[in-house]
Amino acid sequence: MRGHRYRIVNPVRFFIFILAVVMMIAFASATLIKSGNAEASSVDTYMQVVVEDRDSLWSIAESYCNTNMDLRDYIDDVCEINDIDSNDMLHEGDVLFVPLY
Repeated sequence: MRGHRYRIVNPVRFFIFILAVVMMIAFASATLIKSGNAEASSVDTYMQVVVEDRDSLWSIAESYCNTNMDLRDYIDDVCEINDIDSNDMLHEGDVLFVPLY
């Protein structure tokens, strides 16, 4: 019994098929790598901060944010962790959890 031989009838269509398969594999790999990095960079440490008179999200972010991080991103993280909006007013005695990166 002889093995089957395949003949490429339309080389352009074959090339497009191979290109599509390679692109799908590359996209799937990039997605898996990206999701793995997101888990690895998640925050494990938080600090409890009691809001004092005249504190704002900006002043708190300036005090606790890593110098390599944009303050707006840090404020977004603080808002997400505490389930608040960046427009919400902070009151003296409020307790916030801030991430430590």
